[in-house]
Amino acid sequence: METDYKVFVVDDDKTMRLMLGSMLGKAYAVECFDSAESCLNRLTEVRPSLFLLDVGLPGMNGYDLCRDIKGLPDFAAIPVVFISGHNELDAVMTGYDAGGEDYIAKPIDIAVLQRKIENLRRIEQDRNALSGQAKDSDELATLVLANLDEYAVLIKFLRSLNECGSTQDVVEAILHSLDAFRLKGAVQIRTRNVESTFSRAGENWPLEVAVMNHIRSLDRIFEFRTRCAYNFEHISILVTNMPVADAELCGRIRDHLAIAAEAADAKLIALQSFADNITIRDEIHNVLQAVGKTVTSYSKSYDEARVRGSMYTNRILDDLLAAFAHLGMSPQQEEEILGMVKDRSNRLIDIYDIAGESQATLGSLSERLEGILVATNNNTAPSSTAASIH
Repeated sequence: METDYKVFVVDDDKTMRLMLGSMLGKAYAVECFDSAESCLNRLTEVRPSLFLLDVGLPGMNGYDLCRDIKGLPDFAAIPVVFISGHNELDAVMTGYDAGGEDYIAKPIDIAVLQRKIENLRRIEQDRNALSGQAKDSDELATLVLANLDEYAVLIKFLRSLNECGSTQDVVEAILHSLDAFRLKGAVQIRTRNVESTFSRAGENWPLEVAVMNHIRSLDRIFEFRTRCAYNFEHISILVTNMPVADAELCGRIRDHLAIAAEAADAKLIALQSFADNITIRDEIHNVLQAVGKTVTSYSKSYDEARVRGSMYTNRILDDLLAAFAHLGMSPQQEEEILGMVKDRSNRLIDIYDIAGESQATLGSLSERLEGILVATNNNTAPSSTAASIH
């Protein structure tokens, strides 16, 4: 049992507490509580590594308990996984708004729950390792961007897109813009081979992924209370704290983010096209090499065949000359027969000698492929940096 990783289970169902305590206790140090209040009291003595909170608790429910935990500076970073008999979008969104990191519906699959715990544990370790760098970067970005007004933020974002050479660069540009607008939210990127969800909390947090997967199926621009989502083919942006109390400010920011989301989608399309061009160029280069090898092989084979044909013709002529001595033919008859045999042999060799035609055909194909390759090389890259699909 790993005593350094402590899991607090809060559930008013005794059977559920016993089951979770028994199954999870094989890998972690588990403490169980039947109410939110008893859990909060225990926090004065022990700092857990993860919370498993039943939503339907008596008195203070799981959502309120999560808000209280996230409101405590020493416990705000501890992951919270909600346990509930409901899996509707409203229930999941409420858990997301409360600050939870994941949401699992009853009946609980212990194997799935353990994988989620291990995933959250890994994410937490990665985030802690990068926390020092992220803190310095965020403080610098906040200091610089705090002096920019709304329009300057949008212009800065649009300019920064020109320098983005990867999808990760696009994500960072969007998150910096959200910071500048003092907004919180998440971004989901969808390219041909990659689908990832990002926020300032990190990459692919389970509850954020679940929410974004719901959001992406809604309208192009979807609003609900303080939340606003923007959906395009390759990107979805979710903002959770729109300033709805100031209708004019909210409207301006909504318009700015719509422009930013559409521009980011266009940039992702350009990055994908550039990556496709690189793939096509490499394939054409490989085909050109294969064509060159084929031309060389054909030329060598046909040269060898012609030499062998000439040798066989000479051998036939020699055999005929030897035979003429026994046939008693006149010199004129011998010359006519030899000339006829030689002429027919040369014509036969010419029939199969198509090396020149084959080389011309393959040479024409090579020229066309080289022209396509030059055209792809002349395409302008999305940025001055090396473009890549993240």
